[in-house]
Amino acid sequence: MPTLVNRLDDTEQVAAALRPRDNILIREIETEPGCFSHEAGVFTSWTRQVVVDATGASQTITYRTGIPHWGWLLDLVTRRTMRQPLPAAARPWWAPAQRFEPHDAATLARCATLAVVAGFLGALIGLTLTFVAADLGGDVSDQSTVLAVVRLGALVTVAAAALADRAGRRRVLGMCLAGAGIAAACTAAAPNLAAVAATQLVCRGLTAGAAILLAVVIAEELPAHSRAYGIAVIASAGGLGAGMVLWVLPLIDQAAWAWRPIHLLGLIGTAVVIATVRRLPETRRFERSEHLAEPVRRQINRTRFMIVAGGLLLLSVFTAPTQQLQNEYLRSARGFSATGITVFLLVTNVGGAAGLIVASRWSDRRSRRATYAVGLVGLAVGNSLMFNLSGPSMWVASAVGSIVGAAVVPSLGALQAELFPTMRRGTANGLINAIGVAGSVIGLLIVGNTVTNDRFGPTILILAICPILAAVSLMALPETAGRELEELNPVDDTGRT
Repeated sequence: MPTLVNRLDDTEQVAAALRPRDNILIREIETEPGCFSHEAGVFTSWTRQVVVDATGASQTITYRTGIPHWGWLLDLVTRRTMRQPLPAAARPWWAPAQRFEPHDAATLARCATLAVVAGFLGALIGLTLTFVAADLGGDVSDQSTVLAVVRLGALVTVAAAALADRAGRRRVLGMCLAGAGIAAACTAAAPNLAAVAATQLVCRGLTAGAAILLAVVIAEELPAHSRAYGIAVIASAGGLGAGMVLWVLPLIDQAAWAWRPIHLLGLIGTAVVIATVRRLPETRRFERSEHLAEPVRRQINRTRFMIVAGGLLLLSVFTAPTQQLQNEYLRSARGFSATGITVFLLVTNVGGAAGLIVASRWSDRRSRRATYAVGLVGLAVGNSLMFNLSGPSMWVASAVGSIVGAAVVPSLGALQAELFPTMRRGTANGLINAIGVAGSVIGLLIVGNTVTNDRFGPTILILAICPILAAVSLMALPETAGRELEELNPVDDTGRT
């Protein structure tokens, strides 16, 4: 249990220390003069004692956070803050807009761990396919076909998400990620591109199902003003997982077959998932909504569904080829090695973390729709220019697309979960994902059949119109920032038996 001791020599500091704290981290109660315990906040145990003497005061804080796996990170970020109390209205860059309780923090932490595994498994095929094709034999057209076939895993995603509306989020989430890890390991033994496509169809389908369910768990469990923050956290954790693929990607420079052990690492992910899901509780909203009458359970707002699904289809037409074929472009058109690609992706994507932080704050405190629109425009401009520029300008354009485009993640993730009732939340999001996958297939096939001699630029520039159109369409959706799910979906408060 960490213990912090510091000296307070300033009169104002001593006076402040003798008052109970009430800020984004904790709300204290005074148990006796100079002794404080926690009444609300992220800590499972908290004792603060202030002893006044002739020259000032000594303050001792002993605490334990309710954050599994990632508690050390909170300690690192907040250690100085805990010695000097935050003002009540202060919201540091690392903090949500609304104070967490231990249950909220523990749920988010475990979801973040699962998101690391999902990020790793989801990034495998996109980051290694160009090398897989070089080893097994295949050009840009073959790679586009593999990626298109893999996206048929959307059928698996729909089934998993729909099952979660009946069997529960926790159980299906664990099944998806454990199964995806096993499928990734099977890819390591694939003798040809057809086998790679088949195993990755399962892996990506289950991983996408898990990603949907992670966002659903966050939406159903976290406070209303912190849902986009939670989505940003699991997106960052997913980015860390994807980055882990980059860490080992340079191994491929040592041998053409070295992509195989990278996929075999999926088995480690399966072990992590099994250990983590055991301690992840079912969402409270799902447990309450199990008592809804069946006619109510079937209700989905069709207008919302069509707008969100149509927007995601347009977005996917652009993002699928720009993300999935980026490595092929860098390798074949710009002559990058595996190590060079790793450096490029790390350098140009590191700013995306800052974009996620800023976007999650805007999305929670101001507007989901406005944040989403800004992200779409930034994504379109930055990524399309990357495929049309070279040298330092290409690096800058990619960084802009990463930083500004990051705004799409927390806003879209929150919107998709918030706009549909609890007992159809998984099903609706699974179907939306399938429509988005159809957009991905369209985009990949367009690029695969129009790009010749590694000239990606003109095609990508035309496709950049799609996310702009998506930004226009979303203005027809209701604003969801700071609103309870039951307010957005009144059917969740009706029909109880």
